[in-house]
Amino acid sequence: MDSFHSPFKGFATNNAVFASVWLIFLLFSLILNFVQPGVDATQRLGSTACVIAFSALYFFSFGSVTYYPRGWNLRYRLAARWSALALIALIAIPFFGVYATTFVPYLAAFLGFQLPLRRALLWVLLTGLVVTGALWSVDSQDLLGTFIVIFGWPILLVLLGTMSQREDSRTDLEHQLDLARQREDIATDVHDLLGHSLTVINLKSELAQRLVDVDPTRARNELQEISDLSRKGLAEVRSTVTRMRMPTFEGEVQAARRAFDTTGIQAHLPANVRAVGLYDAAFSWALRELTTNVIRHSGAEHCWVSVTQNKLQVVDDGCGFDPKKQYQKGGLQGLHKRIEDSGGKLIIMRKDNRTIALITMNSDTELLHLDNEVESDG
Repeated sequence: MDSFHSPFKGFATNNAVFASVWLIFLLFSLILNFVQPGVDATQRLGSTACVIAFSALYFFSFGSVTYYPRGWNLRYRLAARWSALALIALIAIPFFGVYATTFVPYLAAFLGFQLPLRRALLWVLLTGLVVTGALWSVDSQDLLGTFIVIFGWPILLVLLGTMSQREDSRTDLEHQLDLARQREDIATDVHDLLGHSLTVINLKSELAQRLVDVDPTRARNELQEISDLSRKGLAEVRSTVTRMRMPTFEGEVQAARRAFDTTGIQAHLPANVRAVGLYDAAFSWALRELTTNVIRHSGAEHCWVSVTQNKLQVVDDGCGFDPKKQYQKGGLQGLHKRIEDSGGKLIIMRKDNRTIALITMNSDTELLHLDNEVESDG
């Protein structure tokens, strides 16, 4: 039974909340069902129970489908969740009557955001036919008016879900291509640095071997040159690795611009990125971590980056988070320690429906203006 342990470990709360917001329309259907003439207490209790059960399972399904039950193939996870949701929808028909069609778009949305287009459409059409047949047996009047709910909205949701999947795939592909370009750059640097040096060292080593007995003085000179070349090559490799491991603020701004463009977040980035000065390394690491958090977790539409010689500020209009919890784990914990070790302070707050991350290196906690230019605060 190891497959069923820790059901909420790794739970994607953002996905679950985003998907479950739309469950509000089930509440409207429940209210409409309550006010229908002839609806008795049993029907009201049954319809309420169905809505609660469906909503709870829908929320859990979107948050856990990628990992739970552990060890299961994704197809089996999808099938188990969708079957359970469909069963609840079918059970709801005697209690809801024609209003049970409200469940169908949610079944379609679940498929649309998980399956390829053709497969999702096939299941939506089959679901529509089953629900239509079940409703016909309960209430054969006015079914034409419900077809748009049974087929129209579900097909639209499947298309939207497929577009979302393709956008995610495109973003992932862009990331993979960026990594590939970085690997090519690294390979080129290593080849340029070491290729010539190692070739010369090899030739001089062979020459020194031949000269040891014939011309010891020249052999010693060749060996000295080999030693010098080795030290020079080692220094160049270390310099290259340092550049790869130590980001620059200018490079991180360009990387953030590409990432924001890919994800559709409107970015307001500083223009004069060369004026950062003394804290270039610390601000570079901070910008990388903070913009990554914005892209992955905030759901923001806009992001503002402002910088001075002593302060860096990243602001987004996303959903926000609890900084106390975030400091206890993950990248923000590392960033918090890195900034403190550099003599600065990381402050994260929520103000005017915006999340503000301010890094100050001189104890000045006044927020920066949301503009695109590097300012000077002395």
